[in-house]
Amino acid sequence: MMKPDVCPKCGSKNIVHIQYGLVNPDEMLIGDIFEGRTVLGGCMITPDSPAWACVACRHRWGEMLDE
Repeated sequence: MMKPDVCPKCGSKNIVHIQYGLVNPDEMLIGDIFEGRTVLGGCMITPDSPAWACVACRHRWGEMLDE
């Protein structure tokens, strides 16, 4: 699945791929979260886990397991 151009809910172009799994909360990751460059999705990926997140409106969509 290619990165969408815009959020289907609000039209924002500020879209990030959702990061799943156990992460090491280092300074770089914390900075990426606060700056809106990444979104954490949790440790488990399920069939309905979304792949993309809009930083502007927090909408999540897409199917992670289809990629």
